[in-house]
Amino acid sequence: MVQVSRHRIERVEDALAAEREKRRKLFVEYFDTSRASARHHATAVAAIVLAGQAKSDEPLSRAWARALQHYDIGGNQNGQLDDQIKAARQLRPKIMGSEKASTKFTDIFRAAPVWLLQFTGMAWDATLLKFELPDTYRRLSWGSAGYEEARRWPLLPTGILEAGDLIPPNDARWIWIIAFCQTTVPILDEHTLALADEEYRSQPVDPILEGLSLILEMESNPERKLSRYEKRRLRKACERLSRSSA
Repeated sequence: MVQVSRHRIERVEDALAAEREKRRKLFVEYFDTSRASARHHATAVAAIVLAGQAKSDEPLSRAWARALQHYDIGGNQNGQLDDQIKAARQLRPKIMGSEKASTKFTDIFRAAPVWLLQFTGMAWDATLLKFELPDTYRRLSWGSAGYEEARRWPLLPTGILEAGDLIPPNDARWIWIIAFCQTTVPILDEHTLALADEEYRSQPVDPILEGLSLILEMESNPERKLSRYEKRRLRKACERLSRSSA
């Protein structure tokens, strides 16, 4: 009986170790992919800041077109991610030169309007690529159509942030807006995040780490439905983040 019990324990421990390694690899893969996307996305937004003359009451696609024209970038720019990535690759040497990316992005976005930084989700880019942004926490009048466009990250929004029905103050969509578009937090390495995710599943952890773990899952698996408990924990995490950013 003792031998059987020990064998079963070893099997359980092996299964848990395999699951931990699987989740660690998923975190690493997700962050590698997200960082690559963020580099192209941030480059495109940098071009808009420098040469797009973006206006909050004008579709952002027009500012993007002006930026491409300024830098003499041609091709079919019809709102497809592949076209945006191709343009960003051509823009990168023209904008970045030989400067370190984090330094250059920090300098470019220092004077960018808050509405543009929020609408394009630059807080998430800054978190992934570790560059600094000015304070992006400000309650703007987000519209439902603008929200849906922002959710297409890393594809640039084409419309207007305020387009569509006004999102009410207590609407659940503010959870994503605060976490993704308004709040920049120092990102942890993938190993630490994986450990935090594992700890979150076994016992209560810091609300911000718990919220970050849930947000990562939502981004990597958009079809995932949160339970009432998870929604409540995520809301608390976002409240903590909003207070720390105020």
